[in-house]
Amino acid sequence: MKFGLREIVFIVLLMGIPVGAWWFIFRPHNQRETEMLKETEAKQAKLRALNQTTGAIGDLKKEIDSLEKAVSFFQSKLPPEKEIDKVLKEVWQLAESNRLITKSIRTLQRTTEETAQAASSPHAEQPIAMQLDGDFVGLYGFLLALENQPRIMRINNMKLKKADKGSEGQMQATLEMSVFFERNSSSKG
Repeated sequence: MKFGLREIVFIVLLMGIPVGAWWFIFRPHNQRETEMLKETEAKQAKLRALNQTTGAIGDLKKEIDSLEKAVSFFQSKLPPEKEIDKVLKEVWQLAESNRLITKSIRTLQRTTEETAQAASSPHAEQPIAMQLDGDFVGLYGFLLALENQPRIMRINNMKLKKADKGSEGQMQATLEMSVFFERNSSSKG
């Protein structure tokens, strides 16, 4: 068989059809498919990030509920501001029930820093100074009873001194403590 110009052109045309199909059909189709795969991967990544964020929001809701319960618990332990005198009386009675002599109990002026911080808060603290005389076992019992009170109180400073007169174990204690309370609406600022 002899190849002439007509046969060569026919063979070139036959070879050109698959090349043309690849160039004009398959190559653009592959490019579109690659772009669609990239878009799909990007959307799946966004979806995974959204699912993680949604899961975190659910955890935050649980955390908020837990914190709200804690706030309610502590608010139940705060006396209203008008009942501070009752709390002072309870503290006095605790000292007497532990055989301590209360030399003085008085409220202290709040510092300007405490006042500024408490101005916007619905809660505040009232510093109290106490001087007690008695034996150390009574003081220890008083501190345990104070710790078991349903009120939130904090001892900021305590000084113990051996009593000048009296038997062994007698002491003088000076306490500075804070009683936390709920401010009433007229004093909230």
